[in-house]
Amino acid sequence: MGQLCFNITEVMKMKIRKSVLQEALKVLGKVVSQTSPVEVQRSVRFLDVGAQVWLTATDGVESVTVEVIGDAGELEEFAVEYKALRELIRSTRGGEVEVTGKRLDWPEPETVPDDAVTVELSPDFGKLLALAAPVVDLREARLALRGINLSRDGVTATNGKELLNLPCPLKIPEDMTLPFPLALLTAKPEEAGTLYIWRCRNERLFRIVIGGFQWQGKALPGNFPDWKQVIPADKTLDYRIEIHEPERIIEFLKTVPDSPPFHAIELNVVPGGVTVIPNNFPNMELRLEATVIGAQPRAVLALNKYILLRMLQLGYTKFRAHSDGRIPVVAEGGSGRYLAMPIHILPKHQPEKETSKMENIKHIEHTENATMETAEPVNPMEELNHSIEELRGKLKTLLDESALLARKVKEAVLQQKQREREFVQAKRAIERIRMAI
Repeated sequence: MGQLCFNITEVMKMKIRKSVLQEALKVLGKVVSQTSPVEVQRSVRFLDVGAQVWLTATDGVESVTVEVIGDAGELEEFAVEYKALRELIRSTRGGEVEVTGKRLDWPEPETVPDDAVTVELSPDFGKLLALAAPVVDLREARLALRGINLSRDGVTATNGKELLNLPCPLKIPEDMTLPFPLALLTAKPEEAGTLYIWRCRNERLFRIVIGGFQWQGKALPGNFPDWKQVIPADKTLDYRIEIHEPERIIEFLKTVPDSPPFHAIELNVVPGGVTVIPNNFPNMELRLEATVIGAQPRAVLALNKYILLRMLQLGYTKFRAHSDGRIPVVAEGGSGRYLAMPIHILPKHQPEKETSKMENIKHIEHTENATMETAEPVNPMEELNHSIEELRGKLKTLLDESALLARKVKEAVLQQKQREREFVQAKRAIERIRMAI
């Protein structure tokens, strides 16, 4: 049986099943800061609470607790470094481990006040967060978009190019944005729970309790975008494509090479169905039956490969779009509403001669700068993404120009050095001639 020891006066031990500890560490490892200079943030706290033991980890901002069955004996609490616990599990062969720890000055989390907002969470709350999580972009500049928003309209996540709203009965007075719930996604709680929200020192704090899982932290600052304004009106969506064999498209997309930055996949309406064609790989084509209702599309419906793949995998097989291909596509069939900005594919001008054999060369232009046909305000998410793309283009141009300038400077320096060498050689020759004379 493996044993972990510390060189301390007071030795504290408890026995726990290795599998139980291992599962708990998977969750706690999502919040532990193993490289922190603060010992508490590198450690796991063991707290005896009746017939259970609470294991807690914190990074100084968020705190996660999981409840396990274990025999703590007469102990009240002790702590062990996370790395040491992992090593203990690795080095122990039996089904039970004996954990040895020491006392640490563990910071207690903020107490939930009596006037905190209390929101009941349905048993599928964890699953809803898991559905929304892939839409979150953790590299997003705006902090509010790095998490998942909770409101009376349900659970919502967006990255500026796609948006997923999942209805959920949340009786919450005002919306709040959770930080990315990595520990909760790992724990996968499937029970009804409770959300507590309160303010402390001008910050919004929260605690989520679901069964034996607890998560406490700070709500993300900033305002979550008013996403309801980007949902197109039903009258603007003039045609619909219903996919009958989504699994065929899923398998097909997995074989399509990446084509940054847009990874455009065309859904071309043809008699009896659609053809799925990667824009940069036109020789790859999948034709399948589909139901198409409404107007004849004037522009090819094209979506990002990864967005389309995620939609289909989540059960969204009905796509409502506008024939001009410039407003968000609304996908249905799965839970809630899934919106995605299409990629606008424009045909370049062709010669008027009918004898021309040239095929239309397609130019990709992302419609993140697109506006709706109505007089609705421009989506700030689209403006931001468009500005970023413009900035990237300008930076690339500047880098190219600077590289060209550097090359020209280098050539000028080499030329100048060559002239200086020729001048020195000529001077020496003249000097030799003068001495000979």
